Amino acid sequence: MTRPAKVLTVVAIALLAVPVGATLLLAGSLVTHGLVTVRVNESKPGGTNISVPVPAGLLYLGLDLLPLLDRDGDLSRARREMGDWAPVAAAALESFEDCPDAVLVDVRDHGDTVRIVKEGRSITIQVHDQDGDVNISLPAHLFTRVARQVV
Repeated sequence: MTRPAKVLTVVAIALLAVPVGATLLLAGSLVTHGLVTVRVNESKPGGTNISVPVPAGLLYLGLDLLPLLDRDGDLSRARREMGDWAPVAAAALESFEDCPDAVLVDVRDHGDTVRIVKEGRSITIQVHDQDGDVNISLPAHLFTRVARQVV
């Protein structure tokens, strides 16, 4: 094989390795951490319908960066204000992952509803009012991570 052919082969392999590696990394993140999905459906004519899936790993990254971005000390202030309730809040958040499937919140008022359900390894938040629906689905272990990082 000539030298230019070898160089082209190496460049082609490198260009192929980057997207394949990124795809495998994303797939591994989805399997390990899960997916957060936000869906917004406006019920009015011509309303917006949005569905945004986000790998939970990005939220974990955001939680890890939170102390670096908190220049005003809001995180420390929130911890101080929680006071003696901080361990209780942490225990409650950490228990979501292991609790049995259940409806955690179910509020109905004049046609508006808010429902929070723990099902399997996910927490689903459903909000319905006259303007539309908002559904958020996220991995239950995200609450454990929040408890460890924030509380």
